[in-house]
Amino acid sequence: MSKTYAKKSVEDKRKEVEELTKGMEKKVEQHFHSVEDLKDYLSFMGKFYQYSMSNTALIQKQFRGAQAVGSFKFWKDKGFSVNKGEKGIKILVPNKTVPKFKDEKGKWKSINKATPQEKKLIKEGKKEVTQGRLYFSVGHTFDISQTNAKESDLPKIFPNRWLEGNVEDYKALYKGMEAIAEKNGISIIAPKEELGSAKGACYPLTKEVALNPRNSERQNVKTLLHEMTHAKLHTT
Repeated sequence: MSKTYAKKSVEDKRKEVEELTKGMEKKVEQHFHSVEDLKDYLSFMGKFYQYSMSNTALIQKQFRGAQAVGSFKFWKDKGFSVNKGEKGIKILVPNKTVPKFKDEKGKWKSINKATPQEKKLIKEGKKEVTQGRLYFSVGHTFDISQTNAKESDLPKIFPNRWLEGNVEDYKALYKGMEAIAEKNGISIIAPKEELGSAKGACYPLTKEVALNPRNSERQNVKTLLHEMTHAKLHTT
């Protein structure tokens, strides 16, 4: 027999968001009690740079050791499926209500339902309009361990995922890569600007490449080879 789920009321949804928010705030606050706690949290957060600080805290609170998360649709689109019986990790999803305008009868009406003439008046600023309101709903995400995907699938699922870890004889390898760069007329320099989440940068006009100082040794090796290829092939 298939399960039937009772539809949640607006009040139930509001309470669920409130409870989730309280739990999130408490979890975030805990990370500032010591340097070790903060370091642990920042390390965990680095795995989920596409999620907000709040949602990262929620993921960590509900699913310790999470490695790579995505929605049910995300995993399906990638060709994988969530294992039967797995419980989703709750996160807060931002939504925005549709703006409204006051029609000729003085009633508020959704802009989506405006007539061509009303849209023209709205554009001309001749109608009173209220902007959409931001609100949060509860969404669900799943860790890779809750799916039929394997860790070896991660590079394919998250092609831009930051690599972690050290490389054997890294200093010697890096010197060798510097020599290759010099032989090809390429300079390895410090970034000219904040690189954010980019692992590296290539400046074609000057035939220079830079690495993000946040990179691990493994990420540096991969990124430097990538950027040197750009510098070699995409410059005059």
